Amino acid sequence: MNSEPTPPAGWPTPDREGQVEVLLLGTYHMDNPGLDEVNVDADDVLAEARQAELRDLVDRLAEWEPDRIAVERPYDRDDELNDRYEEYRSGERAYDREEAFPSPDGERDGPATECRSEVVQVGFRLADRLGHDRVAAVDEHPEKSRYEPDPFAGRGVDSARKTDVPLADPEEMGRTADERLASSTLVEYHRWLNRGELGRDNHDLMFDSGVRAAVEEPFGSPTALAYWYDRNVRIVHHVWRTMDADDDRVLVVVGNGHVRALRHLFTEAPMFHPVSPLPLLESEGE
Repeated sequence: MNSEPTPPAGWPTPDREGQVEVLLLGTYHMDNPGLDEVNVDADDVLAEARQAELRDLVDRLAEWEPDRIAVERPYDRDDELNDRYEEYRSGERAYDREEAFPSPDGERDGPATECRSEVVQVGFRLADRLGHDRVAAVDEHPEKSRYEPDPFAGRGVDSARKTDVPLADPEEMGRTADERLASSTLVEYHRWLNRGELGRDNHDLMFDSGVRAAVEEPFGSPTALAYWYDRNVRIVHHVWRTMDADDDRVLVVVGNGHVRALRHLFTEAPMFHPVSPLPLLESEGE
């Protein structure tokens, strides 16, 4: 695409020459690993209808012509990830068929789950469509020993709320996401997912419990927030680390919960300019 539309609300406009554009595609975990605070009950993306929708999604993303595709898998297992990518690229494995192989992400179980993941179904498929030789693994979980034991756990902080600021209900968030996915195509669902409300609600809940040091709640400590940002800063670092000097555009396929933090971090890093995927996901005539 030769020209960029006006960024959606909340996204920066380019202000420096020579910045690398980073498109952040927030996705749901298509393989249903149940690893997030709010998890989506995903149907099988290997079904014929979902495969057609994935091809439509990837065709739209390909219009942006990224130089590199980055995915949410451990950076230190990049070679293993690309061994699997090459098997898909060569035709040894098929995107629309159940394939058994271990995930590079040690938190995922089952040999037939990774083939359903957004890493394969969107990341590999898009890189393959564009003729890329490799995909970039850019995730890294910080060493938990740096954050344990949590120094806030024994401080006896009064974590009661002192304001009446309304917060989203995590169970309702999950139900809404499930209903949206069940009634939407994958382009429609990713359009909704990347409009930002869900990411804002996620961060509201994380910061509410984290700042109050409500240690009995998920993310209920400043330490937990530090861990979250540590992980996301490492993702930004690995995007930089895996780029070539002549890369102008990188597309990152990442869980939607990361997008709000990554948008901030890529905005602050002077070499980068974060880009929303929404213009690519809008229907004709919108």
